Amino acid sequence: MKANVIAVIALTVAVFPSAVLAQAASPETTLQQELRHRRVIVRPITPIDQVQQDVDQATAEVQRQQAGDSAVRDLSRPPSRQPNLDPDLKGGIQTRNLNNALRR
Repeated sequence: MKANVIAVIALTVAVFPSAVLAQAASPETTLQQELRHRRVIVRPITPIDQVQQDVDQATAEVQRQQAGDSAVRDLSRPPSRQPNLDPDLKGGIQTRNLNNALRR
């Protein structure tokens, strides 16, 4: 019985420090992890000339596209019809004229 108690105590003393050391992180490791996660990416400033060139290029592209869209719209638009050629309008005028002629 005493041998079992001594074995358990010896095993506890041997395992406990290693378990505590395995769970505790050193402050240097934590600090290194925080620095790695907080790394800031700084991008170089784009030159003004490059920005202006990009704006001019985008503007020209939009204007070309709008001109093309306008041409397609003009080509695909149905021809305008004269209002006096509509069958309903002609029928209405004829009916009105017949009613006027019958009243006389």
